[in-house]
Amino acid sequence: MAEVTRRSGYSRRIRATALVLPGILLSVLIALDHFLLQPTLGPTTGHLVVLIVGLAGMLAFSRAIFARLTELHEREQEQSARSAGLARDLERRGRALQALNEAGLALAAEFDPAAILQKIVDLSRSVADARYAAIGIFDEGGDVREFITSGITAEERARIGPLPRGRGILGLLPQGKHPLRLRDLHEHPASVGFPANHPPMRSFLGVPVLWRGESVGNLYLTEKLGGGEFTLEDQAALVTFAAQAAIAIENARLYTQLERVVVLEERQRIGMDLHDGAIQSLYGIGLLLEDAAARLGAEGDETRQAIDRAVDRLNATIADLRSYVLGLTPVRTSDRSLRESISELAGQVASNALLDVATEIGADVDEGLDSATREATFFVVADALANVARHARARNASVRVTRDRAALVVEIEDDGVGFDTSARVEGLGLRNMRQRAFSAGGWITVESVPGHGTSIRVELPVRTPGGVA
Repeated sequence: MAEVTRRSGYSRRIRATALVLPGILLSVLIALDHFLLQPTLGPTTGHLVVLIVGLAGMLAFSRAIFARLTELHEREQEQSARSAGLARDLERRGRALQALNEAGLALAAEFDPAAILQKIVDLSRSVADARYAAIGIFDEGGDVREFITSGITAEERARIGPLPRGRGILGLLPQGKHPLRLRDLHEHPASVGFPANHPPMRSFLGVPVLWRGESVGNLYLTEKLGGGEFTLEDQAALVTFAAQAAIAIENARLYTQLERVVVLEERQRIGMDLHDGAIQSLYGIGLLLEDAAARLGAEGDETRQAIDRAVDRLNATIADLRSYVLGLTPVRTSDRSLRESISELAGQVASNALLDVATEIGADVDEGLDSATREATFFVVADALANVARHARARNASVRVTRDRAALVVEIEDDGVGFDTSARVEGLGLRNMRQRAFSAGGWITVESVPGHGTSIRVELPVRTPGGVA
């Protein structure tokens, strides 16, 4: 505002000078000609002198005026350029704030853990105007466990090859937990280059995603749109977005846990209702039928046989319901060893399915075992025993868990009716076991002969602390 007032003051003085000075000069020249030059030099020479002095004065005056006008014009252009730059900066910051606001709203509406990571990557590009973005999640050994990208097609990802290991610039953020901004990432000492078929990237901006001081991921942006490098404002915006992303990730995790707890509680409630209600009622009916059969005389042989068949069917129904209850109330394994959880599971099966279950679990099975492999092992055993209880009509079953070098070996056997593996279509339980084993990097083999029971062998790789099997 002061600059505008100053420019207006300059304009008024120039206008006054342009009007007053020529009049003063003209008056001085007339007086000089009339009172001094004509009497001294004569009319002709006096007029000539006046003309020369007047022309010289006008030229000097014009030069001074134009010099001042030029100076003011240059100042005005400089101020206009500065104002335009400020306007562009305000517009850019407005777009960044709008992008942050939209990103925060979009993240708040998502609760699926996988979808939230992809959305974080997609939105981070708009926050700092980047061509490419990625979020990397590292395991305890410092290797990349997940690497989700945006701006690269699935075909380009396939051509690039396997995930990065995080040994170069990508690994600096988990170590330092501070933002990293580079004009050219190739010039950094930690740069290890790119694999073949990787798109060219130079400008770089990385920000850790921290929740209560602990890293839950790391955001990487490359290739600032329009060229150049990422600015401090871009870095500040991405840090703010990373804080929003951390909250969204934690909310998604808590939401998933809550859903799991609700499901488990509902399953436990249904199981308790079945156990305390329907099963007890059926058991009572069976006792009444057995008592009625005992009271029948000799003439009631056919009736006794019919009652005995009804009692057998009731007992079979009770066994099925107990097996159903077993499936509804799995043992939680998140904070327990395999020795504990599998032993308790075997006890539940033995109690609910009237089945003798023997367990043999090696003393070293839990050493160096990560939670994913532990849970996969437990649920494979749970699915296998549930199948035995529901379908095998077995009297005995066994569970054996041992370590074989870098693998965990699980063997489940029963003496039930068996089935023809070449002709029988896999049920849901066997499909679940195969999927769980495959998701943990293992495999499963099933051997069964009609009338001679079933044998299941599962091998799961055990990962070392460095993350390599």
